[in-house]
Amino acid sequence: MNGAVIQSSEIVAAHDGVAELVITLKFENGGESLVTLDEYAARWLLEHSNCETAEALTGQSWELVRDALAASSSRYVNA
Repeated sequence: MNGAVIQSSEIVAAHDGVAELVITLKFENGGESLVTLDEYAARWLLEHSNCETAEALTGQSWELVRDALAASSSRYVNA
């Protein structure tokens, strides 16, 4: 395994009722980390990983999650 990979993902309701995606990352040392993606980041992740469902994300690189978070954040730059 090279770096962390997506171990699982789950669609959840955010406090405002909008869907979010909770990703569990699994690291080489056995550690796990939860990452919550807003709707924009979740859509970006699915599109750029060529996955049609959240379940299909299993095994994908953590770098896609990082890039999805960056894409979501950067949409506010110069807004």
